[in-house]
Amino acid sequence: MSEESRDIFGEELGIIIDKAEPGQVIAHLSIAEKHLNQHGTAHGGVIFTLADAVFARASNIHGIPAVALDTSMTFIRAARSGETLYAYCQEAALRRRVAVYTVEIKSQDQLVALFRGTVFRIPPEGETKAGTHN
Repeated sequence: MSEESRDIFGEELGIIIDKAEPGQVIAHLSIAEKHLNQHGTAHGGVIFTLADAVFARASNIHGIPAVALDTSMTFIRAARSGETLYAYCQEAALRRRVAVYTVEIKSQDQLVALFRGTVFRIPPEGETKAGTHN
């Protein structure tokens, strides 16, 4: 993986990509004390970052740069220190300019959070931009 495509922030948190192929990315993160909030549970930002890491990898795996247009997350249950969270990202729709992804965050087969993200796929140089007539 080239330096520019590395997720340095994700690596610092301890996120490990287990599988990355078109249409599906899987990663995990072992929750440690450094990931906890004031309630002693995994910080929502850490869980969101895990989802965002697989979303970013999945949306950029096709070789066309993609940037987030919209994301949302629903938190289902808390995660605690010692748990390992798994992120399962699926490509829900892939179009020329827009793609949609869903991510399930699980621990011990229990749903922790659901994430949905939409990306804009940046057209290659010279390709007509949407909304223009050439």
